[in-house]
Amino acid sequence: MKKILTLLMIMFSCVSMSSQEIVDYLNVGNTIEFNGQKMVLRWSTHPMELYYLQEWIPEDETFDNYSQMFTVAVILAEEVTPELAVQMKVEELEERAKTDACCNYQVLENNGEYILDFLVSDGNGKTLNLLEWDIHHYKTAIINGKKAQQLNFVSTRAYGDDIMPFLESIKDKRAEWINALTQMDVKCEIK
Repeated sequence: MKKILTLLMIMFSCVSMSSQEIVDYLNVGNTIEFNGQKMVLRWSTHPMELYYLQEWIPEDETFDNYSQMFTVAVILAEEVTPELAVQMKVEELEERAKTDACCNYQVLENNGEYILDFLVSDGNGKTLNLLEWDIHHYKTAIINGKKAQQLNFVSTRAYGDDIMPFLESIKDKRAEWINALTQMDVKCEIK
C-alpha cells in the first residue's frame, strides 16, 4: 500500500520540468487535439517503472504562459482505482483551498469513472495574476494487456485582465468540455 501511495503522490505532484529529451512513452503521438485546439508534445517523464506522464501545449506557447494544456498520465498498478486517485487529488485541493480563495472543485462519477472539475489561482486573497481551470478524467484502462489507471486532463489558463472574461466563459464551456474529454479515446501503449 505504501508503494501505491508513493506512486499516487508522484502522479499528482508537480514534477519539475527540465530540458530532457521528449519521448512519446505512451505512443499517443506528437500532436493531440482537444476541442479544435491542436497541441504538440512538449514534455514527458517516466520517473518510476510504473508511472508515465506526457504534456501537450499549443506550438507557440510555453509552460510559463500557456492558454491550454492536455495531459495524459498512466500508472501501471491494478490496486490504484479511479476512486482512490480522485480522492488523493481532492485532498490536495482541500489543502490548497486554505490559502487559495479561488480554489473550488466538483466531482462527478459515472460507471466507475470520475471527473474532477476545479479552479485554482496564484491569488493570495489580494492580487490575482493567474486563474487555472482543469478538468480531470480518471478511468481504468487496459495498456499492453494489463489493467492501469489513466488520467487525461485539460488545463486552461487566463492571466491578468483576461481572468474575469475567462471565468465568466467557463459556465458556457463546462458541459461541452466535460463531454468532449470523456468521449476522447486516448489509447496508450507502452513502447
